[in-house]
Amino acid sequence: MRRGAVRTMVVVAAVGAGAFVVRSPTVRRRTRRGLRQVTRWTRYESGRLEGVRYRMSGRHPDPDVYPTVLADRVRSTLGPLEQRFDVPRLHVMVEDHTVVLHGEVDDEHQASAIEDAVRHVPGVARVRSHIGIGLTPGDTRPSEGAVEHPSPALDGVLAAARAGGAARGSERAATRAVLSTFSQQLPRPARDHVLAHLPADLRRLAEPPRPDSGSHLRHVDEFVDATGVDPADPKRARAVTVSVLGALRTLVPEEIDGVAAVLPGDLRELWETGARR
Repeated sequence: MRRGAVRTMVVVAAVGAGAFVVRSPTVRRRTRRGLRQVTRWTRYESGRLEGVRYRMSGRHPDPDVYPTVLADRVRSTLGPLEQRFDVPRLHVMVEDHTVVLHGEVDDEHQASAIEDAVRHVPGVARVRSHIGIGLTPGDTRPSEGAVEHPSPALDGVLAAARAGGAARGSERAATRAVLSTFSQQLPRPARDHVLAHLPADLRRLAEPPRPDSGSHLRHVDEFVDATGVDPADPKRARAVTVSVLGALRTLVPEEIDGVAAVLPGDLRELWETGARR
């Protein structure tokens, strides 16, 4: 039996036995640390074997690509995943077509998705992953950074959500629900024009979850229901919706008429009503 396999079996058996026999907090912490080490070592071995399969299949990394270029390719691939998982930016190093990853994510699924994505970047022959599982209290998520330092535009829209009746602490979720549902009703060119006027933190809330699939709502009640702001109180949900859209109008004065022109009658009236609140 290979030494690596024996090592894995011994560590797992020892850690498992310790978890049953000893229940002190110190030993539990050490047990969890041991399990994390085994998991990381297993992922490392998986990456090494992937490199062997890569070479045996006859594929070769681009010999002309510079390490800095390959690192940029990897970072471009990781950007959308970091945003989707809402994890701090990962550190990338490249050594002779081997990509070394450092950072922290929430779970094994995220780590595996990131490692697999990197393996498929052209020019990557091998991935050495040192990604840890579980963010520490000192790690700041990108979305939390936006919350701590909101732009004046975002502050204004959140205040409008509260003025419309959104409970304190729920105004961000209400704003996202209204703006993302509204932007999904707009044709792509009109939507892009509106979003271009917004600062990055507000634009993230206003972008629809599926940019290329509008829900084509035609009536105000359907729209308010689709936001899901306050299903138990339709009147409050409508008030929040009108208030948030009114705040949005003040931020995009150049787009007011263009947006009104592409909305069906009921939603056009809702958009215009928001301006008067």
